[in-house]
Amino acid sequence: MTIFLIKGSILTMKKTVFLSGPMRGLPREESLGWRKRATELLKDNFNVVHALRGREERETFTDPRIAVVRDLYDIKRSDVLLVNDTVENCTMIGTSMEVFFAFQETKPIIVFGNAHDKDYWLNYHIHLRMKNLEDACDVINKMFI
Repeated sequence: MTIFLIKGSILTMKKTVFLSGPMRGLPREESLGWRKRATELLKDNFNVVHALRGREERETFTDPRIAVVRDLYDIKRSDVLLVNDTVENCTMIGTSMEVFFAFQETKPIIVFGNAHDKDYWLNYHIHLRMKNLEDACDVINKMFI
């Protein structure tokens, strides 16, 4: 965290939340919908980043590997990982990798939804599972500011 001293007062920069969740095989509007809602719920206390930023309308990366590079960079500089686990029968490969990387970086990992709540690998690497997005954002807003 960066700390600034302004006229004798300490001002801290907002912490950052990385939004993680399935994208492959989902309509872009669905992948973006919950991310927009989470950003709205967290914006007063946090900066929010996600894998689709700058790519909301269409793919802009000429090489998909750069998406992974940017996601890893974003997770490393983030303070909390918020994970969407509400979509059944979808690929969670990228999301699982993001969770594992955040776990290795000792970032708090908050999941909402229960589509994969029987997945012991995912359950081992997360810190808290909430019922829905609103509850998850409420916890983040209370615990990590």
